[in-house]
Amino acid sequence: MSTQLKILIGIIFTLLTCIPLAAIAMNDLGHDFGLVPQDQPTEMELRAAALSGRQIEVGADLFGQYCYSCHGKNGEGLPGVAPALNRKDLFDGTHQRNVGWPGSINGFIKNTIAAGRPIQSRPDLYSAKMPTWSQEYGGPMRPDQVNALVAFVMNWQGKAPEVDAWPVAVASGTPRPTATAGPSPTPAPTVAGLFRICQTITPQYAGKKAPYKFDDRAVLAAGKQIYDEKCAACHGPTGRGDGVAAAALNPKPANLADKNFMNTLPVDCHFFAIAEGVKNTGMPPWKSLGDDQMWKVLIYERSFSGVQ
Repeated sequence: MSTQLKILIGIIFTLLTCIPLAAIAMNDLGHDFGLVPQDQPTEMELRAAALSGRQIEVGADLFGQYCYSCHGKNGEGLPGVAPALNRKDLFDGTHQRNVGWPGSINGFIKNTIAAGRPIQSRPDLYSAKMPTWSQEYGGPMRPDQVNALVAFVMNWQGKAPEVDAWPVAVASGTPRPTATAGPSPTPAPTVAGLFRICQTITPQYAGKKAPYKFDDRAVLAAGKQIYDEKCAACHGPTGRGDGVAAAALNPKPANLADKNFMNTLPVDCHFFAIAEGVKNTGMPPWKSLGDDQMWKVLIYERSFSGVQ
């Protein structure tokens, strides 16, 4: 093969390579060349939007795994546990100015997630302590996971409601309104040896019995899946109350592997606690799961101790 022919073949292959690259570039720069209308996205913008959407999806999964037991399913917060995240002042810069944060809103949220809050801002309002989530500070999340979680939280900013998550604290010594004394309520009867929440179980839950056998493998497998997704972040992978979020909670999550404790938690009361949550703790109500899923996760949780 002559040198001229080799050069010609090389030129042809170069052109064949450049043509699709040029087409891609023209599409990505379509607005500049008038090839794509200004009111339509270019291929580059579509790819960026798809990538951003995927990152938000990953962040949503992480939020469901680690965050919403304290901050609520939709970031609305849990009274007495942790403040709302889905609120206007967090995204318009008001809260950052109030606390003296000099950087961006995105940076504030990222720093708070990564490094946590070793000192509670308002222990008079919220019991949870924000743990460190980034591996850089000893937490479980990689940098890309922290970024995904930030993207998910930032995704609320367009429609975030106005929420007063930090009401002014009542100064020490400030007189409080004196309530008018009413008739003393009759104390509810207590049963010795029962967990405190069981003393307040409501009639709709009292006496409930599991619809499944406690050794049903299919039920246990389904319960484990629900537990790993919804409960393990606080109660730990084996139910010992040592999940990654446990350090931020006061009181600590229940040790479901402790036989002595589980003996104070009958099945009907356990179901009641799952469904309605436990006030003044980080345990939220889970009745939105539906009875079937709550029974399955209950049976799996009781397998940690063997107490039926």
